[in-house]
Amino acid sequence: GYVAAGAIVGGELVAEVGGGTSQFATTIYNAIFFAGLEDVYHRPHSIYFSRYPLGREATLGWTLPDIVFLNDTEYPVTIDTSYTSTRITVQLIGANGGRTVTTTTTGSATTSGGGSATVTRTITYPDGTSTFESWSHRYNPLVVNNPPPPPPPPPPPPDPL
Repeated sequence: GYVAAGAIVGGELVAEVGGGTSQFATTIYNAIFFAGLEDVYHRPHSIYFSRYPLGREATLGWTLPDIVFLNDTEYPVTIDTSYTSTRITVQLIGANGGRTVTTTTTGSATTSGGGSATVTRTITYPDGTSTFESWSHRYNPLVVNNPPPPPPPPPPPPDPL
Protein backbone atom coordinates (compact mmCIF):
# COMPACT_ATOMS: atom_id res chain seq x y z
CA GLY A 1 0.00 0.00 0.00
CA TYR A 2 0.88 3.65 0.12
CA VAL A 3 2.84 5.00 3.06
CA ALA A 4 4.45 8.32 3.91
CA ALA A 5 7.98 8.77 2.62
CA GLY A 6 10.32 11.66 1.92
CA ALA A 7 9.10 14.24 -0.58
CA ILE A 8 10.22 17.75 -1.47
CA VAL A 9 7.35 20.20 -1.04
CA GLY A 10 7.98 23.91 -1.30
CA GLY A 11 11.73 23.33 -1.07
CA GLU A 12 11.46 21.38 2.19
CA LEU A 13 11.82 17.67 2.87
CA VAL A 14 8.56 16.37 4.34
CA ALA A 15 6.88 13.03 4.93
CA GLU A 16 4.07 12.61 2.46
CA VAL A 17 2.06 9.76 0.99
CA GLY A 18 3.43 9.26 -2.52
CA GLY A 19 6.93 10.36 -1.58
CA GLY A 20 9.77 8.07 -2.54
CA THR A 21 8.81 7.68 -6.21
CA SER A 22 12.14 9.16 -7.22
CA GLN A 23 13.92 5.82 -6.88
CA PHE A 24 11.81 4.56 -9.77
CA ALA A 25 12.03 7.86 -11.67
CA THR A 26 15.83 7.92 -11.51
CA THR A 27 16.12 4.26 -12.48
CA ILE A 28 13.90 4.56 -15.55
CA TYR A 29 15.57 7.85 -16.51
CA ASN A 30 19.01 6.19 -16.48
CA ALA A 31 17.71 3.26 -18.56
CA ILE A 32 16.43 5.76 -21.15
CA PHE A 33 19.63 7.81 -20.93
CA PHE A 34 21.98 4.87 -21.55
CA ALA A 35 19.78 3.37 -24.27
CA GLY A 36 20.41 6.58 -26.21
CA LEU A 37 16.71 7.39 -26.55
CA GLU A 38 15.48 10.97 -26.86
CA ASP A 39 14.99 12.77 -23.55
CA VAL A 40 11.94 14.95 -24.18
CA TYR A 41 11.48 16.07 -20.57
CA HIS A 42 12.82 15.24 -17.13
CA ARG A 43 13.62 17.27 -14.05
CA PRO A 44 16.27 16.53 -11.44
CA HIS A 45 15.48 17.08 -7.78
CA SER A 46 15.74 20.60 -6.42
CA ILE A 47 17.87 19.16 -3.59
CA TYR A 48 20.83 16.81 -4.07
CA PHE A 49 20.59 13.30 -2.60
CA SER A 50 23.84 11.32 -2.69
CA ARG A 51 22.07 8.01 -3.42
CA TYR A 52 21.41 9.27 -6.97
CA PRO A 53 24.01 10.00 -9.68
CA LEU A 54 24.94 13.70 -9.58
CA GLY A 55 22.93 15.53 -12.25
CA ARG A 56 21.63 12.29 -13.76
CA GLU A 57 18.51 11.74 -11.74
CA ALA A 58 14.83 12.55 -12.04
CA THR A 59 11.81 13.21 -9.90
CA LEU A 60 8.08 12.61 -10.32
CA GLY A 61 5.03 14.44 -9.05
CA TRP A 62 1.35 14.84 -9.79
CA THR A 63 0.82 16.18 -12.42
CA LEU A 64 4.34 17.44 -12.95
CA PRO A 65 7.24 16.84 -12.95
CA ASP A 66 7.18 13.82 -15.21
CA ILE A 67 9.58 11.84 -17.38
CA VAL A 68 8.90 11.92 -21.11
CA PHE A 69 11.04 10.17 -23.69
CA LEU A 70 10.74 9.32 -27.36
CA ASN A 71 11.66 5.98 -28.85
CA ASP A 72 13.36 7.50 -31.89
CA THR A 73 14.55 4.12 -33.19
CA GLU A 74 12.80 1.98 -35.77
CA TYR A 75 12.36 -0.80 -33.23
CA PRO A 76 9.74 -1.27 -30.49
CA VAL A 77 10.80 -0.95 -26.85
CA THR A 78 9.23 -2.83 -23.96
CA ILE A 79 9.69 -1.50 -20.43
CA ASP A 80 10.15 -4.31 -17.92
CA THR A 81 10.30 -3.46 -14.22
CA SER A 82 10.87 -5.46 -11.06
CA TYR A 83 11.62 -4.72 -7.43
CA THR A 84 12.65 -6.20 -4.11
CA SER A 85 12.59 -4.60 -0.68
CA THR A 86 15.93 -2.91 -1.48
CA ARG A 87 16.21 -2.66 -5.26
CA ILE A 88 14.33 -1.39 -8.32
CA THR A 89 15.24 -2.68 -11.78
CA VAL A 90 14.13 -1.21 -15.11
CA GLN A 91 15.04 -2.93 -18.36
CA LEU A 92 14.34 -1.50 -21.80
CA ILE A 93 13.97 -4.51 -24.04
CA GLY A 94 14.49 -3.93 -27.73
CA ALA A 95 17.17 -2.68 -30.09
CA ASN A 96 18.56 0.83 -30.11
CA GLY A 97 19.94 0.61 -33.62
CA GLY A 98 23.52 -0.02 -32.49
CA ARG A 99 23.93 3.24 -30.60
CA THR A 100 26.59 3.54 -27.93
CA VAL A 101 26.42 6.11 -25.14
CA THR A 102 29.23 7.78 -23.23
CA THR A 103 28.78 10.37 -20.53
CA THR A 104 30.67 12.76 -18.28
CA THR A 105 29.58 14.73 -15.25
CA THR A 106 31.23 17.84 -13.88
CA GLY A 107 30.41 19.82 -10.75
CA SER A 108 29.66 18.91 -7.18
CA ALA A 109 26.86 19.14 -4.65
CA THR A 110 25.98 18.26 -1.09
CA THR A 111 22.57 17.84 0.44
CA SER A 112 23.12 20.53 3.06
CA GLY A 113 24.87 23.06 0.83
CA GLY A 114 23.47 22.52 -2.65
CA GLY A 115 25.68 22.86 -5.71
CA SER A 116 25.55 22.34 -9.45
CA ALA A 117 26.28 19.75 -12.10
CA THR A 118 26.59 19.49 -15.86
CA VAL A 119 25.95 16.14 -17.52
CA THR A 120 26.98 15.47 -21.11
CA ARG A 121 25.89 12.56 -23.24
CA THR A 122 27.44 11.52 -26.52
CA ILE A 123 25.49 9.07 -28.66
CA THR A 124 27.56 7.38 -31.36
CA TYR A 125 25.74 5.66 -34.23
CA PRO A 126 26.94 2.64 -36.26
CA ASP A 127 27.87 4.89 -39.21
CA GLY A 128 30.34 6.77 -36.98
CA THR A 129 28.29 9.96 -36.56
CA SER A 130 27.64 11.31 -33.08
CA THR A 131 25.28 13.64 -31.28
CA PHE A 132 26.25 15.59 -28.17
CA GLU A 133 23.82 16.77 -25.49
CA SER A 134 24.35 18.66 -22.27
CA TRP A 135 22.15 19.37 -19.23
CA SER A 136 23.06 21.73 -16.39
CA HIS A 137 21.30 21.82 -13.05
CA ARG A 138 21.60 23.75 -9.80
CA TYR A 139 20.70 22.12 -6.46
CA ASN A 140 19.32 24.09 -3.50
CA PRO A 141 20.39 23.46 0.11
CA LEU A 142 18.14 21.16 2.15
CA VAL A 143 15.61 22.64 4.59
CA VAL A 144 14.11 20.13 7.05
CA ASN A 145 10.98 21.07 8.99
CA ASN A 146 9.16 17.72 8.91
CA PRO A 147 11.56 14.78 8.36
CA PRO A 148 10.25 11.45 7.06
CA PRO A 149 9.05 9.10 9.79
CA PRO A 150 11.40 6.36 11.00
CA PRO A 151 10.76 2.86 9.65
CA PRO A 152 8.34 0.76 11.68
CA PRO A 153 9.84 -1.62 14.25
CA PRO A 154 10.20 -5.26 13.22
CA PRO A 155 7.35 -7.57 14.21
CA PRO A 156 7.77 -9.44 17.50
CA PRO A 157 8.97 -13.04 17.28
CA PRO A 158 6.26 -15.69 17.42
CA ASP A 159 5.40 -17.15 20.82
CA PRO A 160 6.93 -20.60 21.39
CA LEU A 161 4.34 -23.31 21.76
